[in-house]
Amino acid sequence: MARALLIDLDDTLYDEASYVRSGMAAVAREIAGLAGAPVPEVEALMLEELARNGRGKVFDVALERLGVAPQPDLIKGLVEAYRDHRPAIRLWPGVREALADLAQDHRLAIVTDGLGLMQRRKVEALGVEALVETVVYCWELGWPKPDPRPYLKAMEQLGGTPAETLVVGDNPGHDMAAAQAAGLRSLRVRTGRFAAETFPNLTADAEADSFVAAAPLIRRLETVS
Repeated sequence: MARALLIDLDDTLYDEASYVRSGMAAVAREIAGLAGAPVPEVEALMLEELARNGRGKVFDVALERLGVAPQPDLIKGLVEAYRDHRPAIRLWPGVREALADLAQDHRLAIVTDGLGLMQRRKVEALGVEALVETVVYCWELGWPKPDPRPYLKAMEQLGGTPAETLVVGDNPGHDMAAAQAAGLRSLRVRTGRFAAETFPNLTADAEADSFVAAAPLIRRLETVS
């Protein structure tokens, strides 16, 4: 029986890459103002660097190519703009309906990892707080994933027990590892950047192609537990 669901946010309920693109667009507007360049040109330059080398030096590279010295205080301000921006993101199709359906006979919590400000912005933009009973922000507690304590805290808040609690997430290194450490069952969704990766030592009790596909599987798991 699994009546308490502890659900990851990034790459489980929506595409985290869309958040990154949204943040880059916000910063592109800042850089465009400094450099006197068109926003689309700046954004394209940043996304090109992101695709080539990852997030590490995107702001520095963009500024240098536009003739602006990447001073530490300037970079700090751009990082803050990225973190504090109001993201243009959406739940994957069908996720809202799947959460509403599961909430009819389950108690739901979101357990999310990352800087509290950023995660709260995401939760607000996606409107998921109204769809679950509680949201646990791991970093605000000082317990980053895969620390099992945020999951145990969420389970307690839902009034669940280990036998009736299921962790749902996309990242075995975070979600499945924490579930194992907490003595909880888990279901992996094959979405996001870890979708094709294998984690031989961090297997889940079940897998699904998406959160929407996981919803009926959750109920089938309960009938055989």
